[in-house]
Amino acid sequence: MKPSLRRRLLFLLSGTVLAAWLATAVFTYFDAREEIGEMLDAHLAQSAGLIAAQLEHELDDDRESTVPRQYKHERKIAFQVWDKKGRLLLRSSSAPETRLQSRSEGYGDAEIDGKRWRIFSRWDESRHYLVQVGERYELRNELAESVASHLLHPLYFALPALALLIWLAVGAGLAPLAGIAREVAQRAPDNLAHLDAGNAPREISPLIAALNALFDRLRTSLEQERRFTADAAHELRTPLAAVKTQAQVALGATGEAERGRALANVVSGTDRAARLVEQLLVLARLDPQTALPPGQRVDLQALAQQGVAELAPAAAGKGVEAGLAPGEAAPVAGDAVLLAVLLRNLLDNAVRYTPPGGEVEVSVKPAAGGVSLAVVDSGPGIPEAERGKVFDRFHRVLGTGEEGSGLGLSIVRRIADLHRATVVLGEGPGGRGLRVEVTFPAA
Repeated sequence: MKPSLRRRLLFLLSGTVLAAWLATAVFTYFDAREEIGEMLDAHLAQSAGLIAAQLEHELDDDRESTVPRQYKHERKIAFQVWDKKGRLLLRSSSAPETRLQSRSEGYGDAEIDGKRWRIFSRWDESRHYLVQVGERYELRNELAESVASHLLHPLYFALPALALLIWLAVGAGLAPLAGIAREVAQRAPDNLAHLDAGNAPREISPLIAALNALFDRLRTSLEQERRFTADAAHELRTPLAAVKTQAQVALGATGEAERGRALANVVSGTDRAARLVEQLLVLARLDPQTALPPGQRVDLQALAQQGVAELAPAAAGKGVEAGLAPGEAAPVAGDAVLLAVLLRNLLDNAVRYTPPGGEVEVSVKPAAGGVSLAVVDSGPGIPEAERGKVFDRFHRVLGTGEEGSGLGLSIVRRIADLHRATVVLGEGPGGRGLRVEVTFPAA
């Protein structure tokens, strides 16, 4: 069963009240015992004084007298009267025949028949008679316990009533939260408008703010997904239509040469469609990501060496020379797979747009506060007016004579953002070609 916030608050508040009440009772018990002890000590001294004041007129020194017990609590109180010769002249029925304590003046504690007693001793004014008055500690503890227990008696009735009031008060306090829950539950799936936090309690305002931020992210994500789906459908329609056309040409061809050209175009169109689908899948995987797993380190120099080696056959087939400038190991924090995708897109674009006989050079060097990865080609470059648009999805620079999906640099920018890197487009050496520089923070 799921935990209830209302029940949890009830238990916490009731437990707190109960603990506070019990702590008060314990404090009251010890405080009352101390106060009662002081009061009864004074009573012992007063009783001893009264007995001593009447001794000379009422005692016969030649015989011992015992005062009979008449009340039930008298067994917890005792007194004795001794003369200066050490003879016991008078005692209560609860007092032993031996002295209650050895001290002749003041307060003391004694144990009689296994019970602890509080004793007070004093001589009369003529110092003929020693009076000792005692009281069992049990009586003092009973009085203190009675005071504390009477303090706990209202708890039997107050705690259930308090629990009911807490239950109702918590329910009333949580009503705005329940109202927000109903509002969210009754919303249509496409209703991502902000929740109204105007009348909400201050404690749940952060929750409403977090929900509104989530709605904003969902709205942005849905808009991107709809735009991405529409753009992808549009972009896929063209190569697929071209493949279908070339396949129809091959079916209707009467000569082997014509059929061969058509089938070659089918293969080329299929390759373009496959590349477009691959890039779309990469973007679909990158879009939901907001951060990279921590603790990963990648050597950009080694990654660049591997990327150039993989692309070298395709570059050589086109007559383009691809190379890597010498450099030291350059570790950065990041994802090796995503960084390989970034480099592959940069190299593929560079080779694709560089004419035969041109060059593509990759370099990895230290930069201010990080590491720089640069890919430079000798192709037509990108006009400065277009450089801010080429990172948009499906945007292609016209007049290059090359076919593409317009997604390569979008993927590069997205991966760079995830690595907190910056991407800068510029001109190649001598003002020709394109230089793409990605600067990563130091690992």
